[in-house]
Amino acid sequence: MERIVIGVGNRDRGDDAAGIAVAERVTGTISHVVPTGAMDLYELWTAHDSVVIIDAMRSDAAVGTVRRFDVSATPPPAETFASTHACGPAAGIEIARALGRLPTSIEVIGIEVGDLAVGSAMSEPVEAAVDDLAAELSDA
Repeated sequence: MERIVIGVGNRDRGDDAAGIAVAERVTGTISHVVPTGAMDLYELWTAHDSVVIIDAMRSDAAVGTVRRFDVSATPPPAETFASTHACGPAAGIEIARALGRLPTSIEVIGIEVGDLAVGSAMSEPVEAAVDDLAAELSDA
């Protein structure tokens, strides 16, 4: 099954760069791209059967916590993946679902974030989660 890893985020907003950092560190035969906008997600996965989307999330979990959501049949929790853009990944996924353009397998992986200030660096807990997740996806 052809798989693509898509990192979503903003490099200039501290922990929000987590998804992008994972996608850039994945190695091996897995494709990876970093979209410029969440609305473009369904265009990116057209040729892929399996999609993994990594993004920053906000919930009650500790910073650096990783959560996984199989969104093949049910929507991701939009409030957890609220975007700093007009339309985040959750909305992009649901648009693709409505258009009948979801891949066979689609997983959203969220990394709990803390500091999203412009110009800040990723925090140590998020950096550790990025390293672990990138290694795991590279081995898969």
